Amino acid sequence: MKNKILIILLFSALFFTVLEAYNSNEIYLIQIDGVIGPPIADYVVKNIEKAENNNATAVLLEIDTPGGLSTSMRKIITKIINSPIPVIGYVTPEGARAASAGAFVMMACDISAMTPTSNIGAAHPVTMGAKLDSTMERKVMNDMLAHMTSLAEKRNRNVEVAKKMITESISLTAKEALEQNIIDFVAQSRAELLEKIDNFEIEKNGNKIVLQTENIEIVTLKMNFIERFFYHISNPNIAYILLMLGIYGILAEFSSPGIGFAGVFGTIALLLAFFALSSLPVNLVGILLIAAGVILLLLEIKVQSSGILGIGGVVGIILGSMMLIQTGSPFFKISISLIIGVGVFTILFFLLLASLVYQVHRKKVTTGRKGLIGEKGYAKTALKPEGTVFVRGELWQAESIDGNIKKDEKIQVVKIEHLKLFVKKIKD
Repeated sequence: MKNKILIILLFSALFFTVLEAYNSNEIYLIQIDGVIGPPIADYVVKNIEKAENNNATAVLLEIDTPGGLSTSMRKIITKIINSPIPVIGYVTPEGARAASAGAFVMMACDISAMTPTSNIGAAHPVTMGAKLDSTMERKVMNDMLAHMTSLAEKRNRNVEVAKKMITESISLTAKEALEQNIIDFVAQSRAELLEKIDNFEIEKNGNKIVLQTENIEIVTLKMNFIERFFYHISNPNIAYILLMLGIYGILAEFSSPGIGFAGVFGTIALLLAFFALSSLPVNLVGILLIAAGVILLLLEIKVQSSGILGIGGVVGIILGSMMLIQTGSPFFKISISLIIGVGVFTILFFLLLASLVYQVHRKKVTTGRKGLIGEKGYAKTALKPEGTVFVRGELWQAESIDGNIKKDEKIQVVKIEHLKLFVKKIKD
């Protein structure tokens, strides 16, 4: 009897241990702070999967974004909709926004909430790249409308208001969004939000789930160093700076050939710039203009055209920079002030580089046979007119072109032929 009781207790302990592991009393916190692009999408998807694998109670997605790329937005939305655990969208901190792509992500979340002074909306699609014709623009608009409609219907939210975020670019305050059934809660803080959603019932993929958030533990999942690094270089301005630094490095290396720091640094900067620009709507003409500008600067260094090629190169780089990224979205554009600053820096960099090259060309040769011309020494033996001289730490056969020279008199090399120095006397 005692053995049976012991076995029952062991099985009970094992059952509750497994049950506790399966129903983890944790909410995983993921933060979208900035433009939604490939690095953000990868970070969000990876950590939702981590929450699923660890059987978290829910995922809390804190959002503050002006929008982003449609492809990255859809990747996040697909993961939210198909995740077996609830995803809570929360626009925070005070003054935050879920604009454009952020509004779509909020609409996809199982529960949506906002801080009182935040806003949501302004989801009209912005073309990335060349301007679309009216037919293509209508197709893009209809596609986005259908996507927003399906999300609003799935979450039982106000479809008409959701569609106006696209067609009329309306933006709603937290109070308006709550009144018009775009969000579920307005909460001043994360703690208040968790209190409001406690015992809140949602339907997730056909299953009813009642959230238990009292005394729940928040597990913050931040970007690691590599994710933060790739996120920051995906900024168009950072990508452009890397591109120009790469160009400067290559220019410096070509002006003074050899595998040096400038060449290595320039190559790495260019590769990082190409990675960052790969997810942006890069204009081919802009790339070609920048490339042409670089070639003209290189030719100016080699040919010395009195600055004509150099000026053309600077103009090509500036024009190419202005055309490099074509988009109507303000947060995917390169700052004009940055382009002007880079143009001024390019002029100064080119002038410095050209002056250094000019000085190198004028510099007296100090190595090889020619390097001995002009060197001073003294006669090791009398020169009548031939003899031996001591120059640059070595003994040389020499011939005087200035009459006889006595032993130990100072001499200077005039020319060298067949390992024989021709010297003259230096008068004291």
